[in-house]
Amino acid sequence: MPDADPLILLPGLGADERMFSSLRSELPQLVTPFWIEPLRRESLVDYSRRLAQVIDPGRPCFVGGASFGGVVALEVAAVLPNARACFVIGSIQSAEARPWRVKLLRPVTPFVGMLPRVSPWLVSLLGSWLRSPTRGVMTQLGEADAWFLTWASHAILTWSPSPETARVHVCQIHGELDRVFPVHMVKPDHVVSGAGHLISITHPESVVAFLRDRMAVIESESS
Repeated sequence: MPDADPLILLPGLGADERMFSSLRSELPQLVTPFWIEPLRRESLVDYSRRLAQVIDPGRPCFVGGASFGGVVALEVAAVLPNARACFVIGSIQSAEARPWRVKLLRPVTPFVGMLPRVSPWLVSLLGSWLRSPTRGVMTQLGEADAWFLTWASHAILTWSPSPETARVHVCQIHGELDRVFPVHMVKPDHVVSGAGHLISITHPESVVAFLRDRMAVIESESS
């Protein structure tokens, strides 16, 4: 029996491969590559195209990501020759899906690089009041690269999708109570009841079921 096609998932802003730790036992083909270093003033589209060259497995694959990673995954899938589909997990497919309150954060993006220093202090101070998923992501944030965070926060707020993304086969799953990207502003294929923004952490069973189902359908159609 041939190996399953690789499933390349990119984490959210400030997170790392631990964001998908609850998915790995059920999805052994899951790969979470490291981010490459962005160039100064590089757009998200240009960055994604460089990343695609680095992570290309040279065979049919699935690409996806959560939050910020979902946007990058969309641009990666647009240029990756063998990408069968892109899984958008608690993320957006268009610039219009960014809510107005997120757009208002643009002036403060130069200060986002301070978060790795502040995050451990906040976890220590607010630990008992933080929900486990939030605490876990904040711990990852404390270990993130400051320069990457500064670049990425600006890149996502100024992102304009490349024309190639219109050809990508997108499968989108979203939390009903997502406050970062409200569900009414996106058009997901599946909405998880009671789930918020960190859907891959809080509702891994739903995400695994969605990924498995869509990959199986796409693979059967291609064969």
